[in-house]
Amino acid sequence: MAYDKAGVDLLEIDSRMFGAKESVDSLHQEIAEFFYPERANFTQEIVYGEEFASHLTDFYPVLVRRELGDQLGSMVRPADRQWFKAAASNEDIARDRSAAEFLEFMTSVNRSILYSRDSGFRRAAKEADNDFATFGMSWRQVTYNKKRDNLLFRCHHPKNCAGAEGPDGQVWHVHRKCDMTAHVMAHWFGEDKLPQAAKDALAKKDTKSTFKLRHVFIPLEIYEPYRKFPKGAKWADIYVTEEGKILQELPAFTFDYIVPRWQTVSGLFYAFSPSTIIALPQARMLQRMMMTIIEAGEKQVDPPLIATDEAVTSPIDLSAGGITYIDSEYDERLGAALRPIDLGKNVALGVDLVNDARRLLADAFFINKLAPMASAQREMTAYQTAQIVSEYIRHALPLFEPIEDEDAGRTLDLVTEKVMRAGGYGPVDRNGIPVDMPDILLGQNITYEFNNSLKEARDRQTINAFQESGQLIAMAAQMDPSTVAEVDIRTAFRDAFGSVPGSRADWLVDQEQAQMGRQQMEQAMAQQQQLRQASEVATVAGQAGAAAQEVQAAMNG
Repeated sequence: MAYDKAGVDLLEIDSRMFGAKESVDSLHQEIAEFFYPERANFTQEIVYGEEFASHLTDFYPVLVRRELGDQLGSMVRPADRQWFKAAASNEDIARDRSAAEFLEFMTSVNRSILYSRDSGFRRAAKEADNDFATFGMSWRQVTYNKKRDNLLFRCHHPKNCAGAEGPDGQVWHVHRKCDMTAHVMAHWFGEDKLPQAAKDALAKKDTKSTFKLRHVFIPLEIYEPYRKFPKGAKWADIYVTEEGKILQELPAFTFDYIVPRWQTVSGLFYAFSPSTIIALPQARMLQRMMMTIIEAGEKQVDPPLIATDEAVTSPIDLSAGGITYIDSEYDERLGAALRPIDLGKNVALGVDLVNDARRLLADAFFINKLAPMASAQREMTAYQTAQIVSEYIRHALPLFEPIEDEDAGRTLDLVTEKVMRAGGYGPVDRNGIPVDMPDILLGQNITYEFNNSLKEARDRQTINAFQESGQLIAMAAQMDPSTVAEVDIRTAFRDAFGSVPGSRADWLVDQEQAQMGRQQMEQAMAQQQQLRQASEVATVAGQAGAAAQEVQAAMNG
């Protein structure tokens, strides 16, 4: 078969990268066997059938892993609310109404793409959550579909992926093993580029046979493409067969893999899950303990027997109504010819030990720490509520910060880049910037804010701070009314108002419009004051005129 020298060179890099992670795959295999049996095919194949997960006697380790994976999704991406919104990193710009409205438009476009029927985002995110909880990292790929009118999200098995860090410590180089059928290869690469074996399978309409490929996402700093790539490209997007034939070599302007890493150790690229690393010994012990308890319970319910040699003359029948015959000449005073061994005592002690082990596993997987905030009771003071919120944030931050930043944040950043390049926010100029973007946003760093339980807790702190500040200002104003001038009440109010759950950017007018509104109100109040004064003057004049008339009448009378 024909091959390309560049393809062979890529396969050499591929071999080194996958060889370096063999020990990591072995660790992940053992972790998966106890916590994620569906993924336990790193170093061996899974036989889905009667023997699946037969090594497990207790399901609790699998349960806490599933619970943590579900928590990640429900806390970072809650389904009952708009969980993210585009924002400007500069707070002054974020308060501009035109900027806020365009950012809300970007948020709406991104959400419609993520939750479109064909994007696969929800399924990929669910799989990635469980990989992250179990192995401490996950591998997702974001690409355009064939028509480039939508994005495709796919989560890949960690065993099939190898990566490396760039100079900035971020993931910038990925190799992935992938098996494709001939018709899928023809869809993506075109029939002409396929190897002969794939062409033959396509001609036979063989939809079962797969061909082994490598997907390589490599920075141009360490790869020289066949043809000159356009300016701005930073990576090469390559598919190559195991024989070294390149099927695709495209320029890439965005890094299309999202690889969040939970707990890292200096000098190592691959991350760990702090939950499964500390819980693995406990999970091993729990399986042995549960097996011991099961055996003890069986011995207590169906105990082993001791039979006196030659005294029992028939097969022992322990079934209901069964009969076992004893030699009639056997002297029972020498002991029962057939008696149970009294084993399996104090099973309750074993159950207590198992419950302790399960409690420790729940702690390792943050299950107890992530219980919803003790819904701040209505009779609580603002200070008590603030303390509960602060405690929740302290417990939740170690878990949510990595996945909020490296997973959700990177996903939205990548979606924004890809949508903008494809004109999803409207026509773009020659620099790739939407022409409808307000000038105030040009050159600004667009970030994302998250509306989840952690954000809600932080917002509640802002609202509580505003309320406490209001009480303090009121107290100070009673002593010295001029102290009100020491505080920018309007800015404090706008920040607190923006923290109210469900508030929208267009509910607050921009600063200039607000200033005009205040001036109009002041003018209206001044006019009303003038009218009142004029009315009072007229009233006084009328009263004076009436009094003068009365005096004149009295003098004439």
